[in-house]
Amino acid sequence: MRVDYVVRAIAELLNDGELVYVGLNSGPAILGAFMARDLMKKDIDIVGVAEAFNPKSITLSPSTGDPFFLEGSPVMITVDSFDLAQKGELDVMFLGPAQIDEETNVNLTAIGDYERPKVKLPGGAATAYLMPLVKKMILWNLKHSKRSFVKRVDFVTGSARLSRNSVYVVSDMAVMRYDRSERRWKVIGLYPWSTLDEVKERTEFGVEEENPRVISITEEEKRFIEKLDPYELRSALELP
Repeated sequence: MRVDYVVRAIAELLNDGELVYVGLNSGPAILGAFMARDLMKKDIDIVGVAEAFNPKSITLSPSTGDPFFLEGSPVMITVDSFDLAQKGELDVMFLGPAQIDEETNVNLTAIGDYERPKVKLPGGAATAYLMPLVKKMILWNLKHSKRSFVKRVDFVTGSARLSRNSVYVVSDMAVMRYDRSERRWKVIGLYPWSTLDEVKERTEFGVEEENPRVISITEEEKRFIEKLDPYELRSALELP
């Protein structure tokens, strides 16, 4: 599955010593975090909305907030994770916005006019609070197009524009890093099926390359993902 490559790309962005927070409905993010910790043997701690600290293992379910995460794991309530963010001690957080723009603004609220939206989105929960605080924000979107990667989001649910943190995007076409000094997105990773020109064509704002490498995945890594997702729930994220 192509989404397996996205999981692999997410795992690569995690580093030793990081405290990683995974939110709701974040299948690729939780799979990537566990791949980084358990297969790549990176020294990371995983917390999230299921309120468990470093769950021993998972079986992917429709919600990453499923309480089965608590089995055999210490409890770490959400408010404590948010307190760590306020203190500058939360290293990584994932978000899956419907829209991302050239200034790191994200939209999880509504498409179109807020008063009469074309699409009402789930909402941002603590997005506005957390985005400027975490040290590394990893955004993921599996429908890389000009409708998702826009010049300006329809509604600013949250933003890292005024922060100094690191911001990355992992999509089904590329991995990108936000360069604060140049205020531009840089393509740092591509997949076997994508090219820089295609990424540019599917992005409403300008992007530049930064020695992008082709992301690969091994058979061992595929088997690892399949073990955590035996019901192939991630297949629902696959595009035609």
